[in-house]
Amino acid sequence: RSRNYLSEYSVHYDPNEMGDITKLSPFNLTKDLKGISEIKIQSISEEIANELIKGIERSPNVIVRYWAKLRNAAWVKIKTVDVERNAGKSNGYRCIMLVDTFNKHAFLLHIYRHGHGEDKNIDKKAENKLKILVEEYSKSLKENNK
Repeated sequence: RSRNYLSEYSVHYDPNEMGDITKLSPFNLTKDLKGISEIKIQSISEEIANELIKGIERSPNVIVRYWAKLRNAAWVKIKTVDVERNAGKSNGYRCIMLVDTFNKHAFLLHIYRHGHGEDKNIDKKAENKLKILVEEYSKSLKENNK
């Protein structure tokens, strides 16, 4: 499952279709998505795409946590609303994404509700795994575009 919005960013959120990205991620996206309806995840992915269209470093709701050395990929945290709980972006969902700025793809790695007793900060071990994932993905982009 993925959604392409305004021909700008394709947002991928099906762990079964993301292959090595899912394997290298420190998170269990399948577990994260349990209890979130397909309609809701589609709405969240549309919101993610809209934030990325504004520009990865321009949107106040996108926090770039790590750029690949080649600057063609990054892992970011994106704030989204939680309509069902009437929560705005400050108390809505947090989405950890791998963003490919070259091909305009975004891959959901982790999703959690902020302010609801769920994850607050990503630990150093997970951060290090995310950096490795970004660098591996970045290298694959370079190799595929030779």
